[in-house]
Amino acid sequence: MPVQGGSGTGQEEDGTPEGRQGRPRKALDVAGTDPHMREFAREFRALVGPGSYADSGAPMSKPEISRVCNGHRLPDIKSLRELLDSKEATPQKIEYWELRWVVAYQHLEASGSRVLVRRTDEAAEVLAIAARNPDRLQALTDQVREQQDLARTKARRVTEEEVAKLDQSLPNSRPKLGYGAAACWVDLTDYLRRLLLLFTNPAKRKKGDRGSMQEILADLARLPDLTGVAGWQQLAEDISMAYDKAERDGWEVMLTGSDSSAAARYFDRYAGFRAEAGQRAAQLARQSVFLADKPVIFPPTVIDLDRYDPPRSHYRHAIPVSAACASSLAVPWLFTDAPVSWLGIGTLSVTVFLGMSLAILAAKAGARPD
Repeated sequence: MPVQGGSGTGQEEDGTPEGRQGRPRKALDVAGTDPHMREFAREFRALVGPGSYADSGAPMSKPEISRVCNGHRLPDIKSLRELLDSKEATPQKIEYWELRWVVAYQHLEASGSRVLVRRTDEAAEVLAIAARNPDRLQALTDQVREQQDLARTKARRVTEEEVAKLDQSLPNSRPKLGYGAAACWVDLTDYLRRLLLLFTNPAKRKKGDRGSMQEILADLARLPDLTGVAGWQQLAEDISMAYDKAERDGWEVMLTGSDSSAAARYFDRYAGFRAEAGQRAAQLARQSVFLADKPVIFPPTVIDLDRYDPPRSHYRHAIPVSAACASSLAVPWLFTDAPVSWLGIGTLSVTVFLGMSLAILAAKAGARPD
C-alpha cells in the first residue's frame, strides 16, 4: 500500500500542460508534495506559461520540467536562470526567482526532504544569493509561509469531517485478546491503514489491500516528504520499536494442565501505547495538508469483537440477561391459585423494560473507548 506521489491532475497523458487535445491544464494543487513545494510548483507553472513543455523554451527535458511543475523536484539554479533568460525576464524578476529558489532550497534542506537533489556548488550558491539581499529574502520567506498557512487552513476545513469520522476508530487502552502482537495490534494497524488512504490518490487506492504493520510503517515514514510535517517519521520509529518489543517480550511460559505441561501464552501490555499512538497520528493528520483531491474514509477491517475486545460486545448480552432476571418475578403466579393481578403484570412489564434499559446503558458506558 505505498503512498503514491502525483495525482495526475496537473498534466495530461503526454506530460504537457495542455495534453493531446490542447485543453488548458487545471490550476490545482498537485498531490504528492509538501505545501511549500506545491506553492513553488504553482508559481513555476505560471513562469513556464501555457502551451506544451516542448514549446516553453525551458532548457530542461520534458520529464524534468514535468517533475518541477508537479512539485516533485527543485530545478537547478543554472537551468532556472536559462529559463528566465529565454523569457527575457527583467532584473527584478530574476532577483525574485533566485530568492524564491533559495527559500525552497532552505525549506527542503531543513526538513530533510528527499525531494532535494544536492548538486555541486549549489550550497555555496544559496549562501551567495542569500547574502546579497537578506532583508528581501526574509520578507519572501514570510510571504511563502503565509501562503502555506492559508493552504493548510483551507485543507483542514475540507477534511476535518472525514478525520472526525476516522477518530471514531481510534484504539482504546484496554488489553486485547489474541495469539500474538499482530492479532492484538489490529486496532492500530487498521486505523493507520485507513489514515494513510486519506493521503493516497484515488486512482491508487485498493479496497482489498490491508497491509501488514511493517508495510504500513514504511508508508508512514514517507509522509514527511508528502506533507512537510516531520513528526510522522518519529511516530513510525516509535511504533516500530514498540511493536518489535511486543512481538519479542509479550510471550510467557505458563504451566497448564494437571501434568504441569508448559505452554506459551501472549500477554497484551501495549494497549495504552496503541491508544497514545493513535492519538498522535490523529494530531499529525490535522497538522498535515491532505494530498488527495477527494479524501474518503474506507470502512474498517471486519474484526471479531467478541473475541478481540470483549467489553465492546457485553451490551449485546445485557438484553436477554436482564429480561430473564426480571421475568423470574412472574414465576410465583405459575404455581399458586392467586388471581391474576393486572397491576402486577403492568409492574412486571415496567420492571423488565427499566432493567433492560439500565443494563444496556451501563454496559455501553463501560465499553466506550478510553
